[in-house]
Amino acid sequence: MDPKKMEYKVLGSSDLKVSEVCFGTMTFGQQNSQEEAFEMLDYAVSKGINFLDTAEMYPVPPIEKTQGASEVIIGEWLKARKNRKDIIIATKVSGRSEAKSYVTKSRGQGERKVSTLDKKSILLACDASLKRLQTDYIDLYQIHWPARYVPLFGKSLYDKGKERDKKEYASFDDQVQAMGELIKAKKIRYWGLSNESTWGVCQFLFACKKYGVPPPVTIQNSYSLLHRNFEYELAEACSPSNGNISLLPWSILAGGRLTGKYIGGKKPAKARNTLFPNFQDRYFRPELEEPLLAYEKIAKELGVSLTVLAHAFCKSKWFIGSTIIGATSLKQLKENIDAFTVTLPKLTLDEINEVHRKYPNASNLDG
Repeated sequence: MDPKKMEYKVLGSSDLKVSEVCFGTMTFGQQNSQEEAFEMLDYAVSKGINFLDTAEMYPVPPIEKTQGASEVIIGEWLKARKNRKDIIIATKVSGRSEAKSYVTKSRGQGERKVSTLDKKSILLACDASLKRLQTDYIDLYQIHWPARYVPLFGKSLYDKGKERDKKEYASFDDQVQAMGELIKAKKIRYWGLSNESTWGVCQFLFACKKYGVPPPVTIQNSYSLLHRNFEYELAEACSPSNGNISLLPWSILAGGRLTGKYIGGKKPAKARNTLFPNFQDRYFRPELEEPLLAYEKIAKELGVSLTVLAHAFCKSKWFIGSTIIGATSLKQLKENIDAFTVTLPKLTLDEINEVHRKYPNASNLDG
């Protein structure tokens, strides 16, 4: 892509003007070395990308040994390139988890049985991220997933039996007040949500109004050809006319399934699902083969790859502020960025919608 062709958008109610492509870095420190990460970061910037996304938990799949490594690598790159003022950095504080309690150690809280999102935890997590990133401010600080029970990561049906007692998780008020303190301290410029529901978005907006805290400007939820749940009530709640919260879609390639490289049961060497077969395994169920073949047929008729179709589909959506792409090689990164030079014609979008009607939200585990 010619960097002059990169488009830029303002996120929600903020003044953050970001490239329409956001480079997601969740492989840095595990699938990618620091040297490889630097090469890809340099290339991304040369093509007009000014927006990076990471998290205190990254890389993934998450393990204690590598936790925080993605932020560390970005921090080293920012230091080496001396370009902090030119880059918009988004990172995330982990939500409530019993499986990832080691995250609390990195915050200086010791190893607890449960990591959570109370005010103190958010403040300490932010300080730890600032240190790893070697910066004194974060442009966009996001809550990675909710403190309360919400059906996540392939599940969409609400199970009342899994609700947590309100005493067991941080309140909306507590989380909003923490973000307010961080903004006042100039440690973060704006904040956002991730893996959130319509009800959750509305509760955060109510709490912001109650405490006079600037509202969230983004929401980072799963969105792809195989998972379009966002288009329902969430799109209304986040519309510029309402909450004015931009979507930053993650997993737009459905864990790599929408590259087409796994079609027919193939297991390419060094591919993520080959290396980590239990990670995001919801995308690798046999029943996804039919919709994948249908989307691949549309891509071939258009003369592009399935990867390009998946990216260009996101480019066509009004509610997306910036699309998070990932890559483990320079070759992948080039194809993913170049995909944003493609504008899908109405006929192709109609064909995509027809497949979606036949196989709605195919990656959902529960309907």
